[in-house]
Amino acid sequence: MTEVFDGDPGFIIRPYQLADRQGVRAIYGSDEFARPDLQRKYPRMGEYLADSMSHYTDYEPESAFVAEAQGEVVGALLGAVDTARCERVYRRHIRPLLIRRCLSGAYGWPGWVLPILRTEWASRHTVYPDVALRQYPAHLHIGVLPLWRRRGIGAALMTCYEEYLCQRGVAGFHLYASSFHPLGVAFYRKLGLEDLGQFEWRLHDGLQWQRVTEHIFGSRLDGPQRRSLGAESSAPEMTPRVT
Repeated sequence: MTEVFDGDPGFIIRPYQLADRQGVRAIYGSDEFARPDLQRKYPRMGEYLADSMSHYTDYEPESAFVAEAQGEVVGALLGAVDTARCERVYRRHIRPLLIRRCLSGAYGWPGWVLPILRTEWASRHTVYPDVALRQYPAHLHIGVLPLWRRRGIGAALMTCYEEYLCQRGVAGFHLYASSFHPLGVAFYRKLGLEDLGQFEWRLHDGLQWQRVTEHIFGSRLDGPQRRSLGAESSAPEMTPRVT
């Protein structure tokens, strides 16, 4: 399934392939919103970040989609049809991988670990709203390279993913968006997703504590609450056709 556009915006949306792995890792290995200064100090932290997302490409690649432009991956949506299963895979395979690689020195000098551990320790007091996984079982992450933002790639990736979920009979999906990424929060609101709640947590960025508001959005795909696919695209002049 490849998504093509009338008006030729310069990119295509297609399913993830193994050859895309490094391009996707480059996108998700960047911490430009949460801890950019820490990553500049410890650049190999990016390998840790990319590994932490590898369960999507390595264990459920069929639910991932990429935006390709000029032969390069410029955006990627990483999805999971069953959130509960994805969490089990993370605990069983990915978290042990992160620990092994950190202890082996694969991520360089782990000066960046302490802020992450401090954040995890502080989160033990966080109250997380329940997400109804029967109604919103799937979830997703979207990443787009800076030079390719505001060109309709995010909306196109969402349209492709929603069509994929509908074809599989998935009831709906949810996602999280942090207040330190206001463009992401605004993007999901513009898409017309349901507001499923929010909660507060604290993040240590390597220098100081930040208060973060985490927004939870979702969409039902199996009933009258279903939104029109692509209805709020940021590039309304582009008409998608899935082939």
